[in-house]
Amino acid sequence: MALFRLNAKPPAPPGVGASCLRNTFARHTCRVCADACPVGAIALSAAGQTIDEERCLRCGNCLFPCPVDAPENLHPAQRNYQAGRLVAPFSACVSADELLMWHYQYAIRGVELEGADHPVWVRAIAEVNLLLRERGEPEWQIFPPTPRAVNPLRRHWLRIPEENVQSAQVAAGRRARRQLMSPLSEYQLSLTLSRCVACGACARACPENALQLTGTALEWEPARCTGCNSCTLVCFTDAIRIAPQAAVSPGQRFTFTAKTCRSCQHRFYTFSPEADRCHICQRHAHAMREA
Repeated sequence: MALFRLNAKPPAPPGVGASCLRNTFARHTCRVCADACPVGAIALSAAGQTIDEERCLRCGNCLFPCPVDAPENLHPAQRNYQAGRLVAPFSACVSADELLMWHYQYAIRGVELEGADHPVWVRAIAEVNLLLRERGEPEWQIFPPTPRAVNPLRRHWLRIPEENVQSAQVAAGRRARRQLMSPLSEYQLSLTLSRCVACGACARACPENALQLTGTALEWEPARCTGCNSCTLVCFTDAIRIAPQAAVSPGQRFTFTAKTCRSCQHRFYTFSPEADRCHICQRHAHAMREA
């Protein structure tokens, strides 16, 4: 077995792809990846988003909160698990978002470690337990390490397989999280019908098709929403809000009516049965658009 490969191709440098919300919308203020980075390797600016390769630990923490899978050339950590528990060796970095994926994807319910030796893990477990408590899910426990004949760290570096211990990595990103937790909505939409003009900008901006404008209604499917807030950014009437809320939530349907504006004769949509002028003409107090 070759432990060292002299001609191994160096990994591609980490980066932020074109799907980043800050690239799609110039005024977007998303910074979840930068907030998740434990060493501040991600720089956000008007010129673009960059990851400092020298500072980056390649821990993968930035992958999990991103709503559009923008980080590139990074992967979740490979971890060992046995009998529903994560086992050694443990990395220096871990996040509650990653542990939540282990909970749903591999039915992990605890960790075998010495809490005093891994304070970052203890904090992440406490955070994921708060999330699980909100969802009514079983919480994680910390178990004392099981005595082993060979040090797990030595097994890891020497690539010696351990009996009954499996190795895997979880899927990353808010999209993968939504697929695993589709019955549970993590965001709730509120729409102020008196402000909404049914222009459809929110539906066109939504990268997940959680909002869709049909011929008769604006429809909301919460199971698809990754919390990117693109819909709120493009709403010029400030009619829409997306708020975190973990609950089983059915979809919503807001029915509107198609009418012809009495001032400009253009077709428009409205949630008000009494409206007889489009939203543009309503803003012209002196009938500037009338023929």
